[in-house]
Amino acid sequence: MASSLKDIQDKFQKSILEGNDAILDDICVNKKETKETLLNVYQYAYGARLVEFLQNDYPMTLLYLGDDVFSNAGKVYYKTHPSDNPNARWFGRHFAHFLQTATPFQGMPELGDLAGLELALNTAFDATNAPVLTQEHLAQIAPEDWPLLTFTAHPSTSRLQMTTNASAIWAALSNDETPPEAQVTSDPTELIVWRGEGMARYRPMSYDEAMIWDEAIKGANFGTLCEMLGTYWPEEEAPLKAANYLLAWLGSEVLTSS
Repeated sequence: MASSLKDIQDKFQKSILEGNDAILDDICVNKKETKETLLNVYQYAYGARLVEFLQNDYPMTLLYLGDDVFSNAGKVYYKTHPSDNPNARWFGRHFAHFLQTATPFQGMPELGDLAGLELALNTAFDATNAPVLTQEHLAQIAPEDWPLLTFTAHPSTSRLQMTTNASAIWAALSNDETPPEAQVTSDPTELIVWRGEGMARYRPMSYDEAMIWDEAIKGANFGTLCEMLGTYWPEEEAPLKAANYLLAWLGSEVLTSS
């Protein structure tokens, strides 16, 4: 009994995704090439296309590793994390974690940080729009209400904590410069990533700014943030520090008014 179209489609899909030869009986004999060769063309093309998606999403990681090593990593990645979304944009979302844990990359911690930064920048660029919180919005708030003021991160904004100098490596590669030698930093590098003026951006944060940002996004109000900064700065300086950090956040458009 001849296979139905659906059966053929299912077997063909499994042959491509799982690398088996279940579809061979349904492939017509070709005088020029064997069935196996014809199937291998599609199997290879599928994997090569997935690696190409990774190359597009992680161009600095590609530069850092080189074509051959990156391609080999990509082949292992798509077998470990098969594509599970019709939108190819999300295929590489686990790549940074993969580089942190897969052999032989565990001894190169900068790779996970570098790919993680690229993922955050891509995500920031693709994030949904939302109205930006501005100084004009805050000017309408009565002084006595400021201690209870809370904040919401813009959808494009995320935070990263790195254990290496991967951000310096990314910056050098993106400027066509020789990257510095990879190093594990003595203190974590705190970064904020966002989309500003239509571009994905990042900058480092001091530890105290990163700390109050993280707490602010969890719901801590402005008065509490000032109290928290009082553990790092003289009590009388803490409100001014908090205000300066808030002005920087407003200028960077990392908060939303929605």
